[in-house]
Amino acid sequence: MPFADDAQETIALTRALIAENTIDPPGNEIAAARIVAGRLAAAGIEPVLDEIAPGRVNLSARLPGTGERPGLAMSAHFDTIGVERARWSRDPFAGEIDGPFLYGRGSADMKGGLAAMALAMIDLAKAKARPKGDLMLAFSAAENSSCLGAKRLVSDRRFDGIGALLVSEPTGLAVLVAEKGPLWFRATAQGDYQHGAFTEGRKDDRGNAIVRLARFIDRLHDLDLDAPAHRHLKPPTITVGLIRGGVGAPFIAPEASCDVDVRLVPGLSAEMVMRKVAAMAGPHISLEVLDVKPPVDTPDDHPFVAESLAACADVLGRADGPSGVAYYSDAAIICPALDLPMVIIGPGEIGMSGRIDEHVSVGKLVTSRAIYRRVAQRMLAC
Repeated sequence: MPFADDAQETIALTRALIAENTIDPPGNEIAAARIVAGRLAAAGIEPVLDEIAPGRVNLSARLPGTGERPGLAMSAHFDTIGVERARWSRDPFAGEIDGPFLYGRGSADMKGGLAAMALAMIDLAKAKARPKGDLMLAFSAAENSSCLGAKRLVSDRRFDGIGALLVSEPTGLAVLVAEKGPLWFRATAQGDYQHGAFTEGRKDDRGNAIVRLARFIDRLHDLDLDAPAHRHLKPPTITVGLIRGGVGAPFIAPEASCDVDVRLVPGLSAEMVMRKVAAMAGPHISLEVLDVKPPVDTPDDHPFVAESLAACADVLGRADGPSGVAYYSDAAIICPALDLPMVIIGPGEIGMSGRIDEHVSVGKLVTSRAIYRRVAQRMLAC
């Protein structure tokens, strides 16, 4: 398949990033960050690498503007979801091209988008663009677990002067303006430990923490969160993702627990959910909030949304959106803290994150670079 020079460059950088195993944990994003840093430095752009943990780094960079407008930040993360190698039909770190697709862990989520964003900035630097506001790259570590990288970017004040956040999570090049927020909590059931052989006279749950937890999970699965309807996002979901407990088959379990993911929508807070869960939990269940990332919602009529849609139309001849998505991004940390509008445009397809044989359309990957460049030109008048 023949590609133009800029297409070959985009593909080559994406493949180089895929080749670096940045599965979180442990992340080890530093190798991928150094690849991007080298490309930026060669184009005269000074990258900043901030170590947030051993082997884990954020990368930020700026193309300085005149200060006449607020800046634009382009956000992506280096880390990826894990790989079950035995289930893949190809090497997840080879960056293999097969027909119209580029395969590999992170191709869609989101090393392809990250590469395209970095090269879009390099394109503008080489063209000697004079933006009226700073163009910033905000590439993070540890997004898939703790969003620690995004938290450090905020606390280190890397976003000073920035007025909007463009994220390259998977959207199939549609323009997304809303994302759900995850609430993660743990429910723990307490039981009465003893040998199961001597509980003939006990009724109901027989003091078994596993049974108590199972009955709680059944109620939780059917819990109506009564969330307000949203123009783009579907109703909230409740997913029990992990169960643990018991000491052995012959014994009444003294303790059992489960970890739960609730996807929040605007108007439904973590506090509201936990009150509802506590009300139906029962006397033997304790609850612990593990993490909360709020939903993010940018109004459809925001100027940043309008410019992003126009940029897609300029490049594609059409614009899909605005719409919303159930996943979260670093925007969940950055936007509430700094009161920034968010738009998500990425070459990967929604639902491709963490998939077996993850892949991205080569055509959309190459096109995303032009879209990011055009968004910057529209927002920063360069």
